[in-house]
Parts: sequence; C-alpha cells; structure tokens
Amino acid sequence: MLQEHLLRLQRQLEQDLEQLAFQSNEPLNKLTGALKLVRASLEKLKQDVFSHPFTNKHEEIHFFKTVKPAFYQWQIFYTELYTIETGFPFGDVQRQLKYLFQELHYVERFFQQHAFLYQYFKLNADELDNLYFIRGSAIPSVLLLPIPDVDPGFATSGDYLFSKFKAFENLKNWLAEKILHLKGNPLNPLQLNREPDDLKWTGETINLAEIGIGIYQTRQLNNGTATLGQIFRWLEERFEVKIGIPSKRLSELRRRKRLSRTQFLDEMRDNIIQKLDKEDEYDPTR
Repeated sequence: MLQEHLLRLQRQLEQDLEQLAFQSNEPLNKLTGALKLVRASLEKLKQDVFSHPFTNKHEEIHFFKTVKPAFYQWQIFYTELYTIETGFPFGDVQRQLKYLFQELHYVERFFQQHAFLYQYFKLNADELDNLYFIRGSAIPSVLLLPIPDVDPGFATSGDYLFSKFKAFENLKNWLAEKILHLKGNPLNPLQLNREPDDLKWTGETINLAEIGIGIYQTRQLNNGTATLGQIFRWLEERFEVKIGIPSKRLSELRRRKRLSRTQFLDEMRDNIIQKLDKEDEYDPTR
C-alpha cells in the first residue's frame, strides 16, 4: 500500500476537520459533520486494504498500529468532545474550571487504567506487535478494550485502544488549553457551544445594566435567589459584552439628574405601548 496515498488521505481528513471547526460551533452539527468525514475516510482505507492486500506482516502491523489509528482517533475525539461541550456550564469561570478539571481527571484515569499498554504506546515498543496488530490474533486479555468494529478484516485487537490513546491525548491537550485560557482570563467565561453568529449586544451597556437591575428587583431568575452580580455575569456571557461592577452601575443611575433614572426601560415601555396603540387603530375587529 502506497504510503504517500495514505498520507494524502490523512492530511485531507485533518484539513476537512479543521475547516468544519470554522464553520460551526454547535456541538451536534460539529459531531455529525466530523463523523461523516471520518467514516468516509475509514471506508476508503478499508477499500484500500481489500484492494491492495498487505505483502507481509510488517505492513499489516504498521497499518493497524499507526495508519488506522491516525484516522479512527478523530471519531473517538469528536464523540467525547460532544459530551464535554453539551455538558459545559455557562457563565461562571470557577464552575467551568471545576468542570474541565473533572474531565481532565477522567482522561488521566483512562491512561492509568491502561498503564501497561499506554507505556507500550508511548515508547513505541514492538515486542507484542504480532499479538496486537495482526488480524485474527486472539488475546484473552483484560488489558484490551472490546473492539467495536464488526468487520474482522479491518480490525485487530489493539488498533482501537491505540486510536483511543491518540484521541484522549488530543482531548487532554484541548482541556489543558481551555484551563490555561480561563486561568489567564478569570473574568471571561468560555462559550463553547455557541454559534459565532449569535446575537450580540450593540447598544449602550448602561441600558443592559438597567435590564439586569430590573430582573433582579422583580426577582425573575431562580425564584428570586439570583444575585445582581450573577445576573450581570449571565447577561455579559449571553451578549458578549462587559457591563461592569453592579454597584458602580447603580451609582450611575442614582446620579442621573436630567434623565429618568430608568431612561432605557421607560423608552422600551413607551415604544411597546406606541406599537400596540398603533396596531389597535387598524384592528378590523374593533
């Protein structure tokens, strides 16, 4: 099997996955798009294996130890990433850090559970390759994961575990990157499962502060238990804007002399009433 052909397939898959990441942040769209790309690439690999049989055991070992995991890892990675992103907490940096550390612990625990073969993987050892990467080799071992592939002609006892090692190393790097970002930006929570074209606040931030204060004073969130600071952070996260410190914003409203202290809320109320009154004028049922 030509190595240049395999490398081209791998590069193309990675480029397609990178392009997909720019197109959508929504977890389900990203997962379904990634799985479609990976499965199409794996199908091409399978056809290559059947069309161009291995000439020796070294080729077979190299394919199932190195080549297939380079593709299959992305199916595992994006499946795990979907689970992480859909459970990711909104709005609070400390909650997000706690969540990310829990996921990092899960990844590291996986490596610990498979410590022997993980070291075999990291050291690129080859003493047991004939057992792990030759099709049909039966190894009654608790060290190995169940093989999800149903086609024995395209799976060995070790290629799935090596694929998962690669996927989880990428996942570990992804988690570490997000943790590092949050530690360097303690006032800016991450927004992992938002589309890039979500609505953003483009008006005066003092107007959004009025809304936040109004929500707080009328006890609209969490049965009235949400604090003003929590509401401000929630609004900041949702609308990608910095409102500021609640006490300072309250002071700004108190200092208003010529304007109503609730100018924006008054304007909203007046515009809503004007719209309803105008529609009533043309109501054919009146």
